[in-house]
Amino acid sequence: MRSWSAAGIVVMTVFTCPAARSTPAHAFPAEEAIAYKELPSGHYAVNIIGMLTTTCGRGIEIEAMKLPEVESAKVDFDQETLTLTIKLNRTLRLSALRKALHSASDLVNLGADYFVGKITFLP
Repeated sequence: MRSWSAAGIVVMTVFTCPAARSTPAHAFPAEEAIAYKELPSGHYAVNIIGMLTTTCGRGIEIEAMKLPEVESAKVDFDQETLTLTIKLNRTLRLSALRKALHSASDLVNLGADYFVGKITFLP
């Protein structure tokens, strides 16, 4: 932090890292995500809000693969998308995915919070 005074006015400059940013208003769950409570067998593209680095994406992949319903999980950081394949005859609860995102946040340890955005079924 720097400070200097000019004519009795103190000006302070504060440098922050990206992880210290406050969560923007658009970073909360999208209405489309609220409509889904469960993801039955199939392929899905899930918009993930809040990723800061590719390390965030890797943490999300690791935690998503720990879910017994998930066959595969791949994050595209540039598109902010998690592509999930849910195992045949299994259903992933959205609450379990949110819990995995919270665990990924703890694993990466950058102070970021991840939110589920738009969910799209991929044929």
